Amino acid sequence: MTGMTVTELLDEYNLSMDDVRWSLANKMAESIGHSIKTEGTDTVALQIWSGTIGDALYDMEERWLRDRDDRLARSILDEGHLRDELSGMVLDKARRY
Repeated sequence: MTGMTVTELLDEYNLSMDDVRWSLANKMAESIGHSIKTEGTDTVALQIWSGTIGDALYDMEERWLRDRDDRLARSILDEGHLRDELSGMVLDKARRY
């Protein structure tokens, strides 16, 4: 590991926190779509009604950043894996615009 922070890597990949939020929102939408197909709308409706989805959306990009910073600092996450994740976010960003 080069000792770079997640914020430095975000800068290197030209990603803002808004880009991270967009990518995470895309993943959430895919997950909801998959749940609807496999479990039906009642399951997703229950998740919406109970606040589970709302809780997952609240400050999701800040929680993602804290989680990645913590995992990187504790050597649970290697920089290469994080770079792969950021590359996916770059693709999400490109599709957004």
